[in-house]
Amino acid sequence: MVVCYTGGGTLGHIYPALAVHEELVQHAGYRAFWIGRDENSEREVVQKQGIPFFAIRSGKLRRYRSIQNLLDIGNVLSGFWQAFFILKRNRADVLFSKGGFVSVPPVLAAFFLGIPVVSHESDASAGLATRINAHFSRYVCVPFAQGFESIKASKRVVTGNPIRSGLVEKADTPYDETELPFIGRDDKLLLVLGGSSGSQQINALVRTHLEALTQMAYVYHQCGSKDVQNLRFERYTEVAFITDLLPSLLKRADLVVSRAGANTIAELALFGCPSLLIPLGREYSRGDQIDNALHLASLDAARTLVSETDLNRFVDEVKDLLDNRQKRTMLSENSRKLAQKDCAHRIAELLCSMKE
Repeated sequence: MVVCYTGGGTLGHIYPALAVHEELVQHAGYRAFWIGRDENSEREVVQKQGIPFFAIRSGKLRRYRSIQNLLDIGNVLSGFWQAFFILKRNRADVLFSKGGFVSVPPVLAAFFLGIPVVSHESDASAGLATRINAHFSRYVCVPFAQGFESIKASKRVVTGNPIRSGLVEKADTPYDETELPFIGRDDKLLLVLGGSSGSQQINALVRTHLEALTQMAYVYHQCGSKDVQNLRFERYTEVAFITDLLPSLLKRADLVVSRAGANTIAELALFGCPSLLIPLGREYSRGDQIDNALHLASLDAARTLVSETDLNRFVDEVKDLLDNRQKRTMLSENSRKLAQKDCAHRIAELLCSMKE
């Protein structure tokens, strides 16, 4: 079976598809390739998994009037024909779309070639690309049962969000305190997951209140490579990105402060982490993170700070949760209920059924 993956715009579109690839790579006769945008970080992550990567042109899908929308029609048409010949040349049996504006031309090309399409939406509401792709998809996989009424019920499949197999495996192993020797046994741990392009707000909040936060807990702060300040503070560690230590930190964390991206939320649910979510605002996005955060808050699976006024309560919210084990336990238990450990496997089986 030959699977074409498509999607891009952020690495959040890439990693879930790679989780599905990890499941399918065990099948005899499986082959994969990727159609994406010409962006080095996305290309490198895909090619590192041994998947051939083909870049195409694509136009951004804007929700407002702009002369650029007219100019991008040419990019979309060009991307369509590029994808058309790439799919035909590589003889794809099925196309799996993870969304983002680059996915629209390959989905359209697959539809016209008679190649079945399965799309996946990670967020609590469908983005514009997913809504367009849904018209040309056999199935649309979604994280939750609610919030996707605009997609035909006959096409909707509730799967959750795919998570890398390495994290799923480590979530089931006991915590080993020797993995984090710098954190005292009696210390509470506040894990801050900044790092993406929209994390400066969280980074600034933490640094402004660092003295108060470190009095409450040991603060482990992922701040992103573009915002490293090399601060020296007792009971504080600052890193650009967390790699191998992430599973241990998620297991050990008493509270996680994070944005509300779909992949992060899926990982927090997998580890049952109590969290305080500060979603990226509508001035920087379509509001998908706000939808994600409010969905979890409605289930008592996370606390949220959505507005600028809410941010004034940041330290009080952190203190309230760190001081109250019962509240943290409630958030942890409700978050864990949302975990979908077999999501990647279920999507892989769905893709295999397209070939039968």
